[in-house]
Amino acid sequence: MNKCSRLLSWRRLAIGVAYCQTKTTNPDKVEQPIVIELNQIAEQLTHKHLLQQTCTISVNCSCQMITIALVAFNDASQKYKDTLIRCMDLLEPNDLFNEKLENDVLESRYDIANAKSFYLDSISAMDCALQLGRSNALMSYTVAADTVFNSMSEKLYSAEREFQSCTEEIRKLEDKFTKLLAESVNISKHEES
Repeated sequence: MNKCSRLLSWRRLAIGVAYCQTKTTNPDKVEQPIVIELNQIAEQLTHKHLLQQTCTISVNCSCQMITIALVAFNDASQKYKDTLIRCMDLLEPNDLFNEKLENDVLESRYDIANAKSFYLDSISAMDCALQLGRSNALMSYTVAADTVFNSMSEKLYSAEREFQSCTEEIRKLEDKFTKLLAESVNISKHEES
């Protein structure tokens, strides 16, 4: 009985809100309110169902955010990789370390700094998107929105795997670049002495 009375009071509240918020604005007629009849199934007006619907909407938004952040991250990491590779091509063991090569290396280091800044910003955006996804997954698990929870979990898993593999690849490339840069500096110091 108590559940039924709560359901009826929710329905009355929803009808009252719809009644108060919908009015016609025709200047020729006196304003007549439009009454909207809620023909919802009683199960769809429960707290659990409404929370599950909210979770669905929230998970859809966070999935879109993760996708957008992942695309931006992939773009930034690819640009960063390309600039690192271009600079490493210049630094490849070369017996002739002339002034033009030195200028090219300095110019490419400026490009690397810009690309790395964009890459680090995209990492930050990706972290925020993944945190939002994790919190939405936890919320959907809490309210027993199983289908939404499963789809969010799959999206998080694939995004995190791609994120980790890309950052590991960049880390290895940066290590290789640092070693190559140190070798070229040692060669140029050795040639000067």
